[in-house]
Amino acid sequence: MSEKDAVSRLAEAKRLVTQELHKQGTPDYDPRSHQRAIEAERKAQDAVDAEQTANH
Repeated sequence: MSEKDAVSRLAEAKRLVTQELHKQGTPDYDPRSHQRAIEAERKAQDAVDAEQTANH
């Protein structure tokens, strides 16, 4: 995976976390979906960090 792909995935993961966060307090909020989005964001950040380390 290139650094560009990793950054793109991180941006998408952050967007999903924000969407889930904005659902809090509404009937559409699902804490499990929010937790999955947070975990996906963490993994995407790890991938970006790994790419940056590999390229430097």
